[in-house]
Amino acid sequence: MEQNLVLPSLAVGPQVIRHLTGDATTEQIWAPPKPGEWSMGDVARHLVAAEQRVFLPRIQRMLVEDRPTFASVEDVLVPGRELGPLLDAFAAERKRLVDLLAPVTAEGWQREGVAPRGPVTVAVYANRIAEHDIEHRRQIHDIREGLGLNPKRAEAKRTLPMPEIIAAIAAAPEEVRRTAAGMSPTLMRQRPPDGGWSVKEVMAHLLKVERDLFQARLNLIVSRERPTFPSFDADAWARERDHREGDFEAEWHAFKAARAETIALLQRLPASAQSRIGLSGYFGPVSLLEYATHVVDHDREHIAQIAATRAAVGG
Repeated sequence: MEQNLVLPSLAVGPQVIRHLTGDATTEQIWAPPKPGEWSMGDVARHLVAAEQRVFLPRIQRMLVEDRPTFASVEDVLVPGRELGPLLDAFAAERKRLVDLLAPVTAEGWQREGVAPRGPVTVAVYANRIAEHDIEHRRQIHDIREGLGLNPKRAEAKRTLPMPEIIAAIAAAPEEVRRTAAGMSPTLMRQRPPDGGWSVKEVMAHLLKVERDLFQARLNLIVSRERPTFPSFDADAWARERDHREGDFEAEWHAFKAARAETIALLQRLPASAQSRIGLSGYFGPVSLLEYATHVVDHDREHIAQIAATRAAVGG
């Protein structure tokens, strides 16, 4: 990964881990897939330890010492059984690493150390850290899958093939309609007891994201060289106005039409376009295929939310 991509990738690492674990219960966080294997919480404990005891110290030494030699380190876990403080510690240590690397010159990126696997430059080692993040994001994804949690494949950089993506997102509008079928407008506007979104608000969100984010950003990735787009704050959007107002059916038809445009865009792309990169405030560097996979997961998340909200309000 190039220097101008590896730093954004490293910077978003902690927040992606936070998103990957944010919807799990405490029991799920500490449930190992099999006896003796790491739970999601153990992965977080490892990430903190690796950052504190291996990655940051090695980069620091490589930047100031002449070819320092590093001893082999076994997998280690910091103590702790509360996920929040562990993720805060990971974020703090990662910020120190990113702040250390940000001003490094081209010459500095070529400074060397001698790791157990042999000589390594700062640039190569920074890439190894980014790969380490991805390895453990995929591990968390696999644990989530075993627990039956909604997939977050794009966060884990596990993509679906494009034909599968197109088939899944083509089916989503009808799945939304079936999941909400028979609900009265009053029930659609009713929020669940936990204060989450009503069914009508979910519908408004699906339309907003399809029209203003997914289409726009996929087009940007195709038409520009490494475009940048900020994170979308769904909670801030929800506070803009009361999205319980308006007509569910009209918004659903608009969503279905917008989704057809998204599908047409993906269908006409050459295979070579799938690897084009955008720089997301949420994902960091993300390929078009990864971002399209996110559309599939986003649909599944909100269809499940509609079903849960319907059950909660008695619909």
